[in-house]
Amino acid sequence: MESRQYTFNNSTLTVKFGSILDTQAEVIVSSDDCYVTMGGGVSRAILRAGGDVIIQDAQKMVPIPLGDVLATTAGKLECQKYVFHCITIDKKRRMEIYSHQVTEEDVLNYLLQHAVDKCFLLMQAMDLTSIAFPAIGAGAARIPIQKVIEQMSIAIARNLGSTNKSLNVEMYLYDIYNLYSESDYITLF
Repeated sequence: MESRQYTFNNSTLTVKFGSILDTQAEVIVSSDDCYVTMGGGVSRAILRAGGDVIIQDAQKMVPIPLGDVLATTAGKLECQKYVFHCITIDKKRRMEIYSHQVTEEDVLNYLLQHAVDKCFLLMQAMDLTSIAFPAIGAGAARIPIQKVIEQMSIAIARNLGSTNKSLNVEMYLYDIYNLYSESDYITLF
């Protein structure tokens, strides 16, 4: 698997191409709807690998607000301690936000950066040092991949640049439709 690594203070960001299920990180991140149904893409793959205990844990706390992050057990996932579910789908709430004369771009920028920021806050509160992100919202939420990578990169760099802790962050890029090559993604970094 091809990868690129970047250093921020004492931390590293590794961009990898392939399945996020290959990670050794303590936390695996997924994006989902406000009811954490784990019905598609990365969420479904995590559910299949980790078992129903993950969704059962999540269901105790739904609905989750758009842009928020829910931490659950990692179930049967061997290396992970937790799954962080970033809420990127809540069509009703997104329409409400747009009706307040906020642009879609503003909403997406906030949504993506806030979700990443919240993951880092949870990591700090839970004393964790490694996390693996997918391209949050690039699947079922239909957020353009360029927007996802741009906003996630900004938030990850900001969080890693503002800590002296040694964190290991991975960002997995996986194109299930084979629309892009690895070099297409690299140009975005």
